[in-house]
Amino acid sequence: MNCNKKRPARQPLLVLSYADGHLEIFGEKNIDVHIARVPVATSAKAEIQAEEVAELLLPARYRELYRADLLRKNGATRPLLPSVLAAARQAREDIVLLDRMGVDTPAQEGVIWTL
Repeated sequence: MNCNKKRPARQPLLVLSYADGHLEIFGEKNIDVHIARVPVATSAKAEIQAEEVAELLLPARYRELYRADLLRKNGATRPLLPSVLAAARQAREDIVLLDRMGVDTPAQEGVIWTL
């Protein structure tokens, strides 16, 4: 086993999610992307079955990626309302002011999808 083998450089991938559910995925041409949907489920048992169905519908080359140890990031999307943007901007401005005053503030949160 060669332990000196360098890992390939991580490739960034950007996913934009629109309020209507439309997704746009940006990345280098050497990255293959497959988007799959899980059927709607209304109970815990149905959710397990829906995930099994989704797995069966995956092309073979992507099915081997559907493993818990290969999950890189998860999250949920909701419409980004102007009021949310305004509140985030105001909070950022407030943090800058507090930093100038020397007041301790919690670390800023951010979302970074890592694959």
